[in-house]
Amino acid sequence: MLSSPTRFSSIALLIASLWLLSPSFGQEQNLEILSIEVEGNRTTSAALILSVCGLETGEELNAGAVQDAIKHIYGLGLFSDVQVFADPTSEGVNLIIRVEEYPRVAEIKIDGEKKIKESDIEEVLSISTGKLVSPYEVRNNLNSIKKLYEEKGYRLAQVESEMYESKQKPGEVVLKFRIKEGSKVKIKKINFVGNHAFTDKRLRSKMSNKEDSFWRGGEFDEEKYEEDKDKLYAYYRKKGFINFTILSDSIWYDESRKHMYIQIEVSEGNRCRFGKVSFSGNEVFPRERLLKLVAFSEGDFYNQEKYDKTLENIATSYQDEGYWYLKLNDEAKERGLELDVNYRLEEGSPVHVNLIRIQGNTKTKEKVIRRELSIKPKQVFKRSVLGRSLRDVMILNYFSNVTPDWEVLESGDINLILNVEEKPTGQASVGAGYSQRDKVVGTLGLGIPNFLGNGQFVSISWEFGKYRNSIDFSFTEPWFLDTPTSVGIDVYSVIRSFYGYYDERRKGFGLRLGRRLRWPDNYFRVYWRYRFEDIKYTDISETYSYLQEHDHYQTSAMTTTLVRDSRDLAQFATSGSVNSFSTELGGGPLGGSWDYHKEIISSSWYFRTVMDWALVLKGKLGIVANYDGGSEIPFSERFTPGGTDPDGVIRGYDDSRVGPRDAYRRILGGRALIVYNLEYQIPLSAQQFYVIAFVDAGNAYNHISELKPTSNFYRSFGLGFRVVAPMVGIIGFDFAYPLDGPDKGSWMPHFQIGPGY
Repeated sequence: MLSSPTRFSSIALLIASLWLLSPSFGQEQNLEILSIEVEGNRTTSAALILSVCGLETGEELNAGAVQDAIKHIYGLGLFSDVQVFADPTSEGVNLIIRVEEYPRVAEIKIDGEKKIKESDIEEVLSISTGKLVSPYEVRNNLNSIKKLYEEKGYRLAQVESEMYESKQKPGEVVLKFRIKEGSKVKIKKINFVGNHAFTDKRLRSKMSNKEDSFWRGGEFDEEKYEEDKDKLYAYYRKKGFINFTILSDSIWYDESRKHMYIQIEVSEGNRCRFGKVSFSGNEVFPRERLLKLVAFSEGDFYNQEKYDKTLENIATSYQDEGYWYLKLNDEAKERGLELDVNYRLEEGSPVHVNLIRIQGNTKTKEKVIRRELSIKPKQVFKRSVLGRSLRDVMILNYFSNVTPDWEVLESGDINLILNVEEKPTGQASVGAGYSQRDKVVGTLGLGIPNFLGNGQFVSISWEFGKYRNSIDFSFTEPWFLDTPTSVGIDVYSVIRSFYGYYDERRKGFGLRLGRRLRWPDNYFRVYWRYRFEDIKYTDISETYSYLQEHDHYQTSAMTTTLVRDSRDLAQFATSGSVNSFSTELGGGPLGGSWDYHKEIISSSWYFRTVMDWALVLKGKLGIVANYDGGSEIPFSERFTPGGTDPDGVIRGYDDSRVGPRDAYRRILGGRALIVYNLEYQIPLSAQQFYVIAFVDAGNAYNHISELKPTSNFYRSFGLGFRVVAPMVGIIGFDFAYPLDGPDKGSWMPHFQIGPGY
């Protein structure tokens, strides 16, 4: 008989018995396996056991094969015992493999849980009903439950298991876990021994585990405790104690087993300062250039963060010049209480890009991506140029992600691989929009920012509603004749009712031309636009009767705009800025009914704070005036901020209703404008769902002399959210509280649907 691996020596007895029963065994021939049978298997198929055992009929029997068979069957993890029996005959031997299966679980019970939900305990179990269970698995699951309780602060919890036959399913078992939760252990005191430079209180403040107090739970987290010790090392080395070490740490409980005490014994060592800095092996950069990369100065107390930052600065600077194989060895030598540092560099040779391969673009044509790349084949592989290339591809807003990879060639050069992930960029749509001014507006349209994958923008839309009816067509070619020159055309007709006071009918067209610039840097662009509009006011109420004096006129104007856009993303940017200056000249040699000029300066700055949370600062300043300084400025060209109006966003007030009014409280429109916005964007799902907090302030003024950058504003604050919806664009909802004017003290909602909100 053969059984478990602890009894493999019995194979020798089997072979001996076979030798005694068969005179020829061990002399001229071995016995042949005539048959193999499996016994004891209830749910496991015999075919599975035979397939893994390695024994086959017709083969000669030997001790090694039997031993391996038992190992392989045990390896299935399904059996608590495996035995092999042999029945020798004069012609050979018949084998019987007898197995004993682990019990199958009919039901799992959990008893004694009160402080932790049963569902949370079930999530950490690897055992499930209907499966075989071994003592090893039961032990692992006991440990998993105990670990869960330890993570929740119940470090004294006890967990036991019990297994008994199921009454409902004979032959199967019920597995029961009995839990004695005990009390939650709290950290009563954290003490330090050997610390002289810093108090216990200061050191405790660097730890995630805290003492039990009125405002803290004091729960002990073992994983964080290991991190806490690393934090102590980091803090001391930041403060100059380079030889700091933790000599020992201990944890114990009081008699009630409810309170934990922690004691950490440290050796601070001496506090050191930075000494002399030297370089060796540098040929690409002179010593003076490298010294500018050093984040510390001679005589400063040693700071590990600044020491590591220096290494990063040097490595990054070399990568910016293509030296990716730089070997940088920092050799620090203590000289009394000063630390002299020598940076030994093995620069190697610059890496070149052999070819660039683009993957993942299922819609966008490859040339649309390649023309945005600053990095080119056969050029030096510079880190900064790669970063700029990735930014320029992302700013197209065609892709949800762009990630670089590379293949290293035998020469040391690389093949650059750009993996892009396409995202929906627009298609035919039927929907509805809403704004405070225009109310509900139905939409039929086709808006495609990446038309046929060529990077062109095409938009045809018809908006219809009680207060707004419009139709417009727009086309933009961003790379005319394969040069960084954009051309475009707009044709539109708009009929809009302003709060029932009057209707405005506006139709016109625009021609656009733009060019990317290389100076002052390659973030600059310049745009030129010619616009002709025919504007007519009808259904003018008595309140706005002054509009009847100029109820029909034409505007012919040319606008030149200079823009610098260094944002990292086209929407929900987290770094960079957008700054622009535009000047518009109307009338004069261009014709039209009015002669005027309009100048607008706008600036938006984005700052990443925590993770991808971003602080956004925006400002806008505008003036419009007659060439000769007169007051004749068409109403349509004056500034009417308020709400979410394009002239200026001042939430908490009606759209286009902020600015100068006459004695009858009628909106006159301003000849000067200033608006400030402060927003904090918190992504709940990046590029999908955002929560924002905001503060707005601004106003429009009848005379430019009234404009003051720090006073006389309409102010508000509030909260909102942004959702990116396919085929629609960005859905925005804001709830704002106005602080000035007749509407102050009452919350106002602002809801818009559209691609550019």
